[in-house]
Amino acid sequence: MQTVFLTGATGFIGRHVAAELLRRGCRIRCLVRATSDVRHLQDESIELVEGSLRDLGGVEKALVGCDTVLHLGGVVTSASKAELDAINGTACGKLADLCRALPAPPRLVYVSSLAAAGPPPEGKALRSEEDAPAPISRYGQSKRLGEIELQRRAGAVPITVVRPGIVYGPADRNVAVLFRSIYRTRVHVVIGFRTPPLSLVYVDDLVNLILAAAERGERIPPDGAQPADPPQQAALAEHQAGRGIYQACDDREFPDYREFGKRIAAALDRRVLVWPLWRWVGRSVGFTVERGSRLCGRSSFLTVDKVREATAPSWASSGEKARQQLGFAPPEPLDARLRETGEWFREAGWL
Repeated sequence: MQTVFLTGATGFIGRHVAAELLRRGCRIRCLVRATSDVRHLQDESIELVEGSLRDLGGVEKALVGCDTVLHLGGVVTSASKAELDAINGTACGKLADLCRALPAPPRLVYVSSLAAAGPPPEGKALRSEEDAPAPISRYGQSKRLGEIELQRRAGAVPITVVRPGIVYGPADRNVAVLFRSIYRTRVHVVIGFRTPPLSLVYVDDLVNLILAAAERGERIPPDGAQPADPPQQAALAEHQAGRGIYQACDDREFPDYREFGKRIAAALDRRVLVWPLWRWVGRSVGFTVERGSRLCGRSSFLTVDKVREATAPSWASSGEKARQQLGFAPPEPLDARLRETGEWFREAGWL
């Protein structure tokens, strides 16, 4: 990689990707909104391209000369499903179309989400890339729509999809809320008396996987003509299932949300009381907060959609494919990474 077009550079994961690209000597063109905080993007190797995923006008010129596109931009919550689908879904197709129009289309890596795949299928302990996607939330459906938009263009643009689990690490404001709550109140609120196993990935490990996928990962096969013979169709579908897709998680362990809070407390040298809420209470709180946010014209991270994900049976997923093909091997265990994250939050004054 020499010249990279990056979306989502002002977000949590994107700022870490930008820092690693600079460390590797790459030139970066970052799509940023006019109102974005870009103080961490002040470098002579970074060019800021003003725009947004709602309006990609002007991006075509910025793509000229780029050998790689890393698409991390998107939204986690929104006041409407239409906006989620437009930004997380339709915008993927538009960006791919701009790449396709170039004489030499760049490699495109889309950072999706395990929410786009959904929980493991019934009867399986771990989800793999070959399992048929079955998202259970509006967010997951919107990210899956983005994958579908890219799959339709895979014959003209080399595309790879990375599906991270829960990403955590320094500068993550969402996880910082959980750390701060546990640090200050010593109470960890969970929804339900049984919480799902989680797939977790430390941000630096995810960044290395994203860049490895760009350099040498599989590409999504093009949607070509299907064989007329049904058995041949089935064989082709089985062969192509999951190609060009990598799940990103440290599959050495899958703590549930209850245990995750306890591990955070230990990393902060705190004791914590786990306080479970009945699921109907959690749904009611999510509905109330979401409704209030909509009336105020804002989006909220706590929504019925997020409660739906929090009460899924499991989010345990396999990282075997990324390990075998891309050498994905997180060097540190969860507890060490949580302690590093907590120390960063403490030094930054986020606790």
